[in-house]
Amino acid sequence: MSESGSSDEECVGLLKKAIDVELPANFNPNSVPQNGEEYLHHVNTKRVAPDYCLPTKEWQDNKIEDFTDFRKYVHSKITSEPTVTSFNEECFIEKVRNEIPVFSQVTQYSQASKIRMLQIIAKYLEALSPGESIEDNMGTWIYAILTLLEIPLSPSCCHTLREFAKKCAVLRSNLPNSVNESLYTPLNLYICLVARYFNQLDLAD
Repeated sequence: MSESGSSDEECVGLLKKAIDVELPANFNPNSVPQNGEEYLHHVNTKRVAPDYCLPTKEWQDNKIEDFTDFRKYVHSKITSEPTVTSFNEECFIEKVRNEIPVFSQVTQYSQASKIRMLQIIAKYLEALSPGESIEDNMGTWIYAILTLLEIPLSPSCCHTLREFAKKCAVLRSNLPNSVNESLYTPLNLYICLVARYFNQLDLAD
């Protein structure tokens, strides 16, 4: 990692530790920050997750390394440009909950289609009840979509990734005290990938 990258992470970490901003009663985590104080409100909403749910830096580094290697492998196997620009949105959630993604098919979807898939998944996560998390099949789809996203990110893709990570953080913060590791591990993984691989470091643990 570059010296500047390390400095960025250190600054974000110090910010989260040093600044304790009380959230107003009418705070909306889905709103767009209008000033510095509101920005800090958004940063600090992630801090409500119990400590035992939070991943270590070593764990995150390992996951980033695994993801990077997997992306390189998958992209080395892609032989054609994606051409599929639409999919059945009404049945998509049912599909991702019940079917394992086939990479030879997923690679055919355009960047816009993959972003739309992630938007639909994020909306689904928003409707989950406290104590629920990402199911195994859906997690596999999410990993596949993130693997195939093209970088640099467009503004639309960046916004979608951030909203998705925020939904994961909210789900994690709503998990009960005595919770199985299988519930918070996938949430940690996707927050980690969005924050540290796709360079949205203000969302990092």
